[in-house]
Amino acid sequence: MGHLVRCERMKWTVVVGVVLVGMASTVSPQARYGGVVEEILAAWKSADLVCLGEAHGREYDSELRIALVRHPEFPRTVRMIVVEWGNPVQQDLLDRFILDGAVMTREELAPVWRDAQGAEAWESPVYETFLRVLREVNRGLPAQQRVRVLGGDRKIDWSKITRAEELVPVVHRGHSIRDILAEQILDQNVKALAIYGARHCAKADGGFLSELASLYGNKRVWSVWPMDSESEVRKAQTVFGLGQDPEYLAMTGSRWASTPATGLGAVDIGLTMGEVTDAIVYHGNVPDSVVPANLSVLRAKYGAELERRRSLLLEAFKLWESGG
Repeated sequence: MGHLVRCERMKWTVVVGVVLVGMASTVSPQARYGGVVEEILAAWKSADLVCLGEAHGREYDSELRIALVRHPEFPRTVRMIVVEWGNPVQQDLLDRFILDGAVMTREELAPVWRDAQGAEAWESPVYETFLRVLREVNRGLPAQQRVRVLGGDRKIDWSKITRAEELVPVVHRGHSIRDILAEQILDQNVKALAIYGARHCAKADGGFLSELASLYGNKRVWSVWPMDSESEVRKAQTVFGLGQDPEYLAMTGSRWASTPATGLGAVDIGLTMGEVTDAIVYHGNVPDSVVPANLSVLRAKYGAELERRRSLLLEAFKLWESGG
């Protein structure tokens, strides 16, 4: 009899676990991330630039940023969004789509991300979806209140590049991104959201945000670090006492600032969480989920061109290293 009871309990545990995981997919991003979004919005009360890190192609990072831009206070607070998957060469295309509301097919819009470094990653539909959501949000706003999207990758007009020497001035991608954020956002005192891979948003450990913080003051830039990989999530649950629901935890100015960052995203084992980021986002007790890219079209149409670009960049990097 005791064995039967234990079996029944195990069955119920499995059922409950399935229900809890399934709840994440049935609740809207706005409802699921309501509290987290409010916390991120509050960061702009002091900061001008909020860097929201992501793991490329992750479903829950995508849902969070969609919930953020759909919040009614977002367009009242933020004037620009800088995205890693946009080449500034395609800024006119972005403006026509995002600000003017031009109707475009995926292929018409695709040069925005296919001309950016890492085109294979940006083929995941989550990046196109974000642009379409923001276009939809803007269409409900007066023209002067619409949020602009800036291409945040380095500016390279690939149609005009034939030699590696032409790429040497822009071969250091981190410097190019830092300059965009400095000149377009911080120098202009504009409230902006930047969306980049999480490590780019670090305030130490090689992130360009550390350079901006030292140049413009730590309070003007705010870093938000996502807990995405399974190992990071499990450790964060233990260290911070996280449960089923999404949470936003400030590191800066909190008791968590001195927490060792090892295993929570940082590479440098000597760093603390307060040195790496201002806050973390925990997506809840949900399975890791990636929205994959269908690379068949990209490879068929642009495979040779992407390989040409990679070769030129590699050669340019070698020239840059040698001082050429």
